[in-house]
Amino acid sequence: MFWALFCGCADEKKGPAQVPSVPESFEFMGIGANTVIDGETRDRLKASLGSAAVNPRSSIGLELKYDGFLKSYYPDLATLNQRLNVNDVMLKQYPATRLTFRNTQDGDTGFDYVELIYGHASGCPLLIKMIARKDAMPKLIKSVEDKYGPPEKIPTSDGRSWSLNWHKNGDVFVIAQLLGRGDEPEYYMMIVYTNRLKQLLGRSGENKQQGGKSDDQIF
Repeated sequence: MFWALFCGCADEKKGPAQVPSVPESFEFMGIGANTVIDGETRDRLKASLGSAAVNPRSSIGLELKYDGFLKSYYPDLATLNQRLNVNDVMLKQYPATRLTFRNTQDGDTGFDYVELIYGHASGCPLLIKMIARKDAMPKLIKSVEDKYGPPEKIPTSDGRSWSLNWHKNGDVFVIAQLLGRGDEPEYYMMIVYTNRLKQLLGRSGENKQQGGKSDDQIF
């Protein structure tokens, strides 16, 4: 089951013809950068993860657990997050739908929480976030390593914790052990479909409103 979460073939259904496809990168439950999140795909997610709360006009925040994590360890993602959300007080809403799965404990996927955001123009994923259970982490990490190779490992919290990352065709996969209450470890995972987010920023005109820099200058 753990292997299938990240190693299944991406769905062949493509986005609308007017929206260019992007290079394939990382997959989650058969969903890749060019997979359309249609009714069939949502039914498949529901069967594995339970019912989802649906927000049809979503904000897109890349931070994991606390503000400042990205700035400290993933400055490129911090810059992208700032492009997506100029106002630090209120996250900008986009023509994108967020599916939030909170009742995942009944399944055997190893997650306590899954969030998937997909764009309306392409129908394809922009961001996937997960909170994993401690007992599932070794198998989850192994399944990702088997598919994408060894990660870069970054010590965090003064060496008391760590974060792993993979890069492929511009997209980023992050797994982070973050310290919670009482320094108990919590496990966060995130797939950032950077190429799709660049398309979204281009369509929204955010790059022009924020100083005239193109998205290619961010990375």
